[in-house]
Amino acid sequence: MQIYVVLCYLVAILLTRGAALFDCKNIDEWCDGTIFNSCCGDLKCQLSDFAQGRCKKCIEVGYPCARNAHCCSGKCDWFQCRSN
Repeated sequence: MQIYVVLCYLVAILLTRGAALFDCKNIDEWCDGTIFNSCCGDLKCQLSDFAQGRCKKCIEVGYPCARNAHCCSGKCDWFQCRSN
């Protein structure tokens, strides 16, 4: 029964919010690194905690990353931006 309530709730949110759920975030706006709260264009989500971040042009040293191109320094090592 509980799963049914959760599914109904999610469907209701999707119907009422529609495409707004997928609106991208601009520079310095909150993001969580998911498709639901992603950054616009070439902006990157600089995460400071679990699902807590801000959209930036690039990710600063010491923050989590996935690729070299995401970091301001150009170096992503062991999923963290490093200095050169």
